[in-house]
Amino acid sequence: MSRLRLLTLRCLYITLAFAIIGVGIDISIKAALGVGSWTVFHLGVANYVGLTQGQVSQLVGLCIIAASFFLGVKPALGTVMNMVLIGWFFDISVGYALIPPASSQLQSLLYLAGSTLIFGFGGAMYMSAGLGAGPRDSLMLALTARTGWPVGKMRTVMELTVLIFGWLMGGPVGLGTIVLTFSLGPAIENSFKIFHWLGRLNSTTRAVIAVPIKSRAAS
Repeated sequence: MSRLRLLTLRCLYITLAFAIIGVGIDISIKAALGVGSWTVFHLGVANYVGLTQGQVSQLVGLCIIAASFFLGVKPALGTVMNMVLIGWFFDISVGYALIPPASSQLQSLLYLAGSTLIFGFGGAMYMSAGLGAGPRDSLMLALTARTGWPVGKMRTVMELTVLIFGWLMGGPVGLGTIVLTFSLGPAIENSFKIFHWLGRLNSTTRAVIAVPIKSRAAS
């Protein structure tokens, strides 16, 4: 397989992943039980500027990429695609009303559970392409290298910081915020098992699904 064809397939692959994540964000908001920390921040900022939540996500992503660059972490192709496409797909989902608001407590809980699984699947999918970390992960790595803090501690500080500022600006915090904070990591980890399996189907999926190599080699 040529390098150009492989890159094209990987770009299409992570574009689908970002579409899944964008719709997942819409589902988590329509659950009306609180959202993830970065979505709290984006919605809080959107309360004060004339931009959609998707556009705020893109603007914040651009600022984060710039900050990471000045801290010594160059953006990869996947980093830029993450910044642009997740917000774009979210706005499409909202604009076309693809997800109706939850009409009952049960539906809200189902939306919350579904969005968690969707985030886990979409996150594992885009990371498995090996085209680079998202803007927020890039900043986390840059700050970790600069401060010497452990990755877990730095990620927690980042999440709490944007959560507090988002809440102060009116972003929705609730049960969903807690659930997503503690369940997203396990959801991504378990979703990787799907892509381990897909990566062994044939030569094309093995080429496109490049990460994680260690888990594939051990199987």
